[in-house]
Amino acid sequence: MNPRRVDLLLASGFHALDCSLLSASARLVPTFQRPEWLHEWRSELWHVRRECLPCCGFSWEAEREVTAFCLGSIPDALCLRRHFRVSGASPAVHGSAAQCVLWLATLLAICAVLARLLPGVQTELESARYHVRPGLLFIHDAASANISIPTISPAQFADWRTTRQRSFDAFAYYRTLRDTAFLPSAHQPTTWTIAHSTPNLFALLGLPVTLAAPMPGDLPAIVLSHRAWVRDFRSDPRVAGRILRLSRVTGRIAGVIPEGPWRLPDDPDAWLMEPSSQMAAASSAAPGFLLAHLSPFGQAEMIGQSVPITVQGPSDSDSDLAGVSFCPQSEDPWSTFKFALFLALLALPAVTSVTLSESSFSAHRPGFKRRLARWLFLAAKMGVIAAIGCYASLDLAFSRVDIASPWAPFVQLVASFVICLFGFRWAVADQRQRCPVCLRRVTHPARVGIASRTFLGWNGTEMVCLGGHTLLHVPSLPTSWFGAPRWLYLDHSWDFLFANNTAA
Repeated sequence: MNPRRVDLLLASGFHALDCSLLSASARLVPTFQRPEWLHEWRSELWHVRRECLPCCGFSWEAEREVTAFCLGSIPDALCLRRHFRVSGASPAVHGSAAQCVLWLATLLAICAVLARLLPGVQTELESARYHVRPGLLFIHDAASANISIPTISPAQFADWRTTRQRSFDAFAYYRTLRDTAFLPSAHQPTTWTIAHSTPNLFALLGLPVTLAAPMPGDLPAIVLSHRAWVRDFRSDPRVAGRILRLSRVTGRIAGVIPEGPWRLPDDPDAWLMEPSSQMAAASSAAPGFLLAHLSPFGQAEMIGQSVPITVQGPSDSDSDLAGVSFCPQSEDPWSTFKFALFLALLALPAVTSVTLSESSFSAHRPGFKRRLARWLFLAAKMGVIAAIGCYASLDLAFSRVDIASPWAPFVQLVASFVICLFGFRWAVADQRQRCPVCLRRVTHPARVGIASRTFLGWNGTEMVCLGGHTLLHVPSLPTSWFGAPRWLYLDHSWDFLFANNTAA
């Protein structure tokens, strides 16, 4: 084949490839700018081919240079698309404060929806609505350091119950036993931890019994734990009123106690309500747990979270007991988050500078309303980030971890602290790169000066506001006279110039 004909075929193939690259890049440009953009690049391509390609023959080096020029249309189209992301949309939306708040609100909505869909998070949020009654003491033997071990005998409970008290106005007692439960839905009996308690236990704690039903007096009442209700009754809302047979007694289900942060020792599956006289009469039974409510006089005498108690027995023998406040055992998720939020705010100055670079070189400073809007925007960002940290930490802590596990509050604390700390750090860094006038992010970074003249003149990065309001000077090397980024507020003539450039 004629070599000249081969060169013409190769040149035609490369020309078709270059035109295809420009056509493909044009698909990235917004529709209303695509014809003008494509016409401009094709005219530039004509000039490049005329300057680079030889008059006759074929050159691989020249064709590669022309193709590299056409490949440069891709980043140009992407840059144009970033500023005009949606066809026909206003360029003022890109990088604006409204767009930033919208993205943060979308992330917050995702975390909140996940919190509504995850059963563990819902259970924890539901339990946070109930608060243990204040003034409760958990009384145990002073010789036992572990309060989860039962140390109070039924005889001691009977003695306290029948003796006139000045520091306490109510008592509740329960002891736990392993028992066999015959469930209607199970093919074989199930072993439960049953708490034999006085009828006033939940009233003393101040906890409501949900799904409650009126109980006739023929059978003792049984209150299910939330865990047993979900696990063995599959969250049946009509469980109240059913007969439940145990190996030692048969009772009627009175309701379900909601899952919560109180978590009594031994974590029973169900509570069997027995009369106080019957509980006190079981003098030979195993020891249990005693809860007492302080009277107004006892609350006035209470100092700290623990108090020693000396009881004189029938044979003039003294028993050393200890009363521990029951409230510190309650793990409230909101209290955990507030503590993590406090730690994040406390640690924020250690990981970033909290200054916003308010220096200026001109008299055209923004007015009071503009400065107020800037601070309100920063407060809105940090408020939404705090809400994201709250819901996201709950999603992480209670999605797979059992809410009764001691690891769940720890995971929530760490997750809340990390999300809030680095979220606030990003909010402050983002605020430093937003124009104090229009609150849009500055862009188009340009290098100014050279490193060898750092101590003699300006050297760093300069970024401009698309609205033409300000320039941001960021030093490449902080010095004693230029240690932080500075804003330069431009004259009003710049506003007109940038407005014309944007419209063009």
